[in-house]
Amino acid sequence: MKARTGLVTRSLFIYIAIASTMIVGVGPVFLGMLARKFDLPLEQQGWVLSMEMAGVIVGTLFSPAAERRVGTRLLTLGGALLGLAANLSCVQAEGFSGLLACRLVAGIGGGLLYSSALTALGRLPQQARSYGAMLFLQTLLFAAFAAVLPVIAERYGLSMAINALAAWFGVIVLICHWLPDVRAVCPVATEQVIQHAPGSGKVGLYALVGMLCLQMGIYSVWGFLENLAVEGGVDPVDVGWALGLGLLGGLPGSALPSLFGQRLSSNLMIALGSLAVLCSLAILARGVHQAGELAVAVFVMNVGWTLALTYYMATVATHDPSKRLAPAIGFVQVSAAAVAPAVVAGLLPYSGEQVIYLLAAIAIVGGGLMQGLLLRAQRGLVQV
Repeated sequence: MKARTGLVTRSLFIYIAIASTMIVGVGPVFLGMLARKFDLPLEQQGWVLSMEMAGVIVGTLFSPAAERRVGTRLLTLGGALLGLAANLSCVQAEGFSGLLACRLVAGIGGGLLYSSALTALGRLPQQARSYGAMLFLQTLLFAAFAAVLPVIAERYGLSMAINALAAWFGVIVLICHWLPDVRAVCPVATEQVIQHAPGSGKVGLYALVGMLCLQMGIYSVWGFLENLAVEGGVDPVDVGWALGLGLLGGLPGSALPSLFGQRLSSNLMIALGSLAVLCSLAILARGVHQAGELAVAVFVMNVGWTLALTYYMATVATHDPSKRLAPAIGFVQVSAAAVAPAVVAGLLPYSGEQVIYLLAAIAIVGGGLMQGLLLRAQRGLVQV
């Protein structure tokens, strides 16, 4: 009975983590609908995305403190209601400033929910399986909803398609009653020993910084892939299906940890994942001139990304004696997604396109250095 309850709890938090970040998976499609609905030029579309990401960062930053004060259930209900109201208000927004306000509030709601859900999954046993299952289902649901949204827009209109995003938050409102308080969720006995061992916090901190490096490396390239491929001679239509196929790399990358969990060496999986990302960067840096090359590079990147990210998150969660590192996972992820493209965009006018791959590679190598420090700290734990 206890195992069944644990599975239900894990499933609820996985759903919340996926639903709260659905905008990330369907961002290009959703932004295109907003552009058609409100007749937005390209520069205004950029502001809409920036405002949403700013809201997510604010939400993830304040989520841990809010959760300590009001508890998991009330925080989740508040974040879900914010997301629900803001997404439903988008269609009725008056002017561009009103639309920006709606997307900011929606981002804050999503950030509150995402950070809380990741923290909860880190407190439950078998963290690697939890995070792996989350990334696996996230890949599937992102792809499915991105395909369904244009169909909804065609059959029922743009307003209905834009409002469809609110349905994910509506479901969270309904399931809040069954959520336990994360503050009361304790790790199993073996994980308590790890968490309270001297030096455990160093291991978690090095893993968190390594995860930041991984995310910085990915997002230094991610937003520029389409333009780089088109400039290399790939047809824009072919770029679309190549990226779609490449995203499926997230399935095998997340399936391994969701099936095997901690039975696989975390350090080995992080190293293999980081190496796969470096290989994909090498393929892209040579120049992509065919859609097949782009699909292979993105597929390999996503395999490595999801594999390394899953075990980074699990390592942070199992080496967090202060209970402060796991709540920072969401903040680190969304901050990297916001900062990395801005750094690259600032450097591009002064250097060629190769700076994109150079910065990404430096970040991944930096993650490797962090892993070396992590291994050294883990040896200290074993000796103790």
